[in-house]
Amino acid sequence: MRVEVDLTRCAGYGNCVDAAPEVFRMSDAAEVAEVTRPEPGPELADAVREAARVCPAHAVFLHKSRSPGPDTDAGEPAG
Repeated sequence: MRVEVDLTRCAGYGNCVDAAPEVFRMSDAAEVAEVTRPEPGPELADAVREAARVCPAHAVFLHKSRSPGPDTDAGEPAG
């Protein structure tokens, strides 16, 4: 899976960071979430899905990887 944060939607709540700190962090300058691991491994899939689910701004997007695996549809916000 590939992870993306839509910076036009992100309001800086930080819920994604709480759910998956291995994948997200808060930007010091812009006070929005940044993806630190755009293609996290399968061991982080549940945490990343939870991060997308708990985002109140619906700014976390999960895209299918080029390799096979169960993910949300490309371009659709998860949650």
